[in-house]
Amino acid sequence: MLTRQQSELDRLKEAFDLLGVNACHWCHKYYRRAEPGALFDAGGKLVCYACIPKWWPQCCAQLSAKEREDLEGKLVFWLKATHNAEIFKDSTKLPDSSLQELHLVAQCLECRGTGKSLGEDTCRFCTGRGTVWVIVSRKQA
Repeated sequence: MLTRQQSELDRLKEAFDLLGVNACHWCHKYYRRAEPGALFDAGGKLVCYACIPKWWPQCCAQLSAKEREDLEGKLVFWLKATHNAEIFKDSTKLPDSSLQELHLVAQCLECRGTGKSLGEDTCRFCTGRGTVWVIVSRKQA
């Protein structure tokens, strides 16, 4: 009985795949692949946009420093490209938290977290901190 049910589930997953539908690795909800920005590819594991704030902190804890750096950079680029995320180097310029849909602190992509740029003492993108704030603003109704 259990084997038959597993087989049926596998066939359903294949059917969803043929229809261009994938499940979020974290919440297991299904999303269409054609829906831009719905799913982030985290190295073969798809995570929906809604799960990013809960998934990312736990994911980071399981990655090596190099893996985290690579995946974090990919996540920041994805958020910028698909959700119009903005990068802030100054915390005093952050939008009010009520206007933020997503808030992440990420390693500066320019200096790779060192705080120093090539040929300069201080990285101009993060003002020497090595991190930046990545903010996706709430959609205004």
